[in-house]
Amino acid sequence: MLAPAGRLLAATTGRAFGDLARALARQGAGSQRLRVSAVPIFATHWLLPRLGQFLAAHPRIELQVEASPRLADMETGLVDVALRYGDGNWPDTAAEKMMSLQSVPVAAPALARRLRFRAPTDILRAPLIRVSPFGSSWTDWAGGAGLDPEPFERHKGLQVDGMGAALRAAAHGLGVALVFDPLVDSEIASGTLVRVGPAVPARGQIWFACRPQERGLPAIRALRRWMLGEIAATRASS
Repeated sequence: MLAPAGRLLAATTGRAFGDLARALARQGAGSQRLRVSAVPIFATHWLLPRLGQFLAAHPRIELQVEASPRLADMETGLVDVALRYGDGNWPDTAAEKMMSLQSVPVAAPALARRLRFRAPTDILRAPLIRVSPFGSSWTDWAGGAGLDPEPFERHKGLQVDGMGAALRAAAHGLGVALVFDPLVDSEIASGTLVRVGPAVPARGQIWFACRPQERGLPAIRALRRWMLGEIAATRASS
C-alpha cells in the first residue's frame, strides 16, 4: 500500500502520462512503436514537458513510456530504450551518458527565511527529507561539500518514496530535500523552492541505454539525437 506521498506522486505522474497517451492516440496508423522506460523524476521533470516537440517532429513514432525506479530488463524485449540512473556499467547494453547530475539541497522560501539559512550547516535546523528507493544520501552530500557527515546521518527527518514526493514535501515546508540539479530548475524558476546549499556531483547520471544491435534503428536514433539537442540547448541557456 502506498504512503500518502507515494499516492500524491502516482496521481501527478498518472495525469501527465494520461495526457501523453491521449496525444499518442491521435497519431495515425503505420507508426513505429518505441518503448521507453525512464527514471520517474527524469520522466516527469524533463522528458514529459518536452515530448510534444519530439512527437510533432516525428509523427510516425509512437512512444510508449513507463516511469519506473526499477532497472529495466533489456533482455526481455519489453523495453527498447531505458533512460537510467547509474554509472552506465550494465552488461550487454549500449549506454551513453545523457545528463550529468548534481545533488543540491532545496527548501521552501518561507522555511529558508524563517530558519535563516546562511551556511550549509544551517540546514540542520530543519528536518531532512530522505528519498527511497534511490537518491543521493545526506552523508554523501555532506562529504562532497566538505562537511562532517555524522550530524547529517543522525539528524531527524522525513522519508518519502520518490524524489518527486521529496520536492513536494519540501515545497510544503516539511523540511530540506536533497534533489537532482538540473531537474529542479522548474521549481527554482517558479520560486516554489530555493537552493539552500552547494551542489555536489551525484553518484549516478542519466544514461541512454539500448540493446547494442539496435543502436542504429531509426526511431532509437531519432530519440537519441533529439535528447542530445534538447540537453545541449538547455545547458547553453542556463
